[in-house]
Amino acid sequence: MNSTDLVPAVIDAEIVEEQPDLTPALPEAAKLLPDTAIDINEVLTDEAEEDLANSGRANTRDTYDSRFKAFANWCVARGRTPGPRTTEANLVSYVSHLRREEIGHDTIRLSIAAIVDMNARAGHEKWPPTAKALKIYADARHEQAEAGRSPRSAPPIDMERLTQMIAGCPDNLGGLRDVVICYLGYYCRGRRSELAKFRIASVEFVSEELAVVRKWTSKNDKQDVGREYEIDDPMAVAALRRWIVALQEKGEGAPHLRLLRWVDQWGTIRPVSKKGWGMTPHAVNEAVKRMARRVNLDVAGDVTSHGLRAGVPTDLGRLGYSAGEIKEITNDWSSTEQVEKYRKIGRRRAGKKADDRRSKAITELQKLREDPAAPPAEDPPE
Repeated sequence: MNSTDLVPAVIDAEIVEEQPDLTPALPEAAKLLPDTAIDINEVLTDEAEEDLANSGRANTRDTYDSRFKAFANWCVARGRTPGPRTTEANLVSYVSHLRREEIGHDTIRLSIAAIVDMNARAGHEKWPPTAKALKIYADARHEQAEAGRSPRSAPPIDMERLTQMIAGCPDNLGGLRDVVICYLGYYCRGRRSELAKFRIASVEFVSEELAVVRKWTSKNDKQDVGREYEIDDPMAVAALRRWIVALQEKGEGAPHLRLLRWVDQWGTIRPVSKKGWGMTPHAVNEAVKRMARRVNLDVAGDVTSHGLRAGVPTDLGRLGYSAGEIKEITNDWSSTEQVEKYRKIGRRRAGKKADDRRSKAITELQKLREDPAAPPAEDPPE
């Protein structure tokens, strides 16, 4: 494995919650060229520096930024300088710290990728060297596998849990906003960053019973053309309509504005921030956690907004659909591996075994206890 293997390492599950940044703004790329004898051919233009710093998908960049800030916090607390240009010693020492704190190996790998990416965006390509850090990462992965630990994954918020959370929302503007978060997350399989980026124009009411929501995905959408989700749940459509009308009545209903907005206890809607956010992805996640705690949901201690994304495949699995069928119906996963995980959860939440065919085979084996001479079951017709 080398540093180039690390760059795409943004996993689907939301592994770890970030703490608020405690450091000043990240330093700009240090220009380490000497004061004399500068070769203009070795110097990036201002436009190229800006494009490089802003390169990559927004969600991937945000993920890397949050991991680099965690690294920067660690460095500052110990009198070290995070860079970029990051020293190899700081990278290796930080990875060692994560291992000893028993941080999940996926988070360790993501941290290495983030540090390499941040340095590349600052003009220090393939820096710092990662061989030593990767040795510690490999040891951490092996240790965690031996201990039976796996990356933490948010429990699915299926329709049963979704209904509980919605029922607990207060009858005010903030409660209505929370209901909208639930329905959008469930029916559009939205990640927190995708939910936060919805605009009012993302929702089109085709009829009284049907709303079409366009979502620009944060990853794995190579054409970058967005996806459409048809919502015909009458309660969801009604909630979306009431929320948009409320925004319009408050003078915050322009089509280009963010759909999800911060609301205080008096029903005041905060204007969109200078960075263009109505609610940040972190705020969306916190809202989902708050709703789960409010109704004492059975998985309230582990819930994140990512559970909403897993709701539909979990419910379809509960109804007996295969992983391949769920993948085709939802069109939100590139492989069946993650879908199969949700399918199994849905089956077990319904009190059923995950694999009916295997269960039938085991039942046939148990018959041998009663009659060892029992003939084998006939093969099913082709």
